[in-house]
Amino acid sequence: MNVAVDHGVPLQLDAAVEVQSTRRTVLSAAPEWRTYGLPRAEAAEVRARWRQEVQRLRAAGELLDTRDAVLAHGVRAELAARGWNREWDEAPEEAWDQGRWPGSRSGGHPDRVSARLDEALVRQVVAACWHTSREAITALRAWRDAHPHIVPPRHRPADGDEPTGPLAEYERLAAQVTTTGTIYRAGLTRGINTAHTLTP
Repeated sequence: MNVAVDHGVPLQLDAAVEVQSTRRTVLSAAPEWRTYGLPRAEAAEVRARWRQEVQRLRAAGELLDTRDAVLAHGVRAELAARGWNREWDEAPEEAWDQGRWPGSRSGGHPDRVSARLDEALVRQVVAACWHTSREAITALRAWRDAHPHIVPPRHRPADGDEPTGPLAEYERLAAQVTTTGTIYRAGLTRGINTAHTLTP
């Protein structure tokens, strides 16, 4: 997936991953992972155990040495912080439409980060965002039907530049929509911060 992010976030992410990659190398040098002098079968077993240990550390958020690991850890932390780390009903098909959800904004995030997330985590994010935003999305669709000639601004208004009239209602409803991009961006920030706190 590609996540639209603020300028500089890809560099911050790469720096965090580099530090954690060095940490992985240090961890792999521990005596229990050495294969020098071992028969081939035993060496293969040690390497397999090391791969399992790396996966365990990543899943526990104790080793964030890839973009995927940083994003997954951060997204899980963001869902937990919102109280959304639970089972949700499946999101309806319309939640997966390629277009933007009503109330979402365009622009403002000039850079991109590519990463892969487990399908179950992606489904949880989409379901959480959809079900917590559903009422506002329904109201925004009704607002658009009632005001077909008013074009909402593409960006949130600046502080002190609050809209009036029907646009004020639009802004109130739009503020209640949480997009998946919001969760992914917040997750990246949390993941990067965690990566920097782990012992090198």
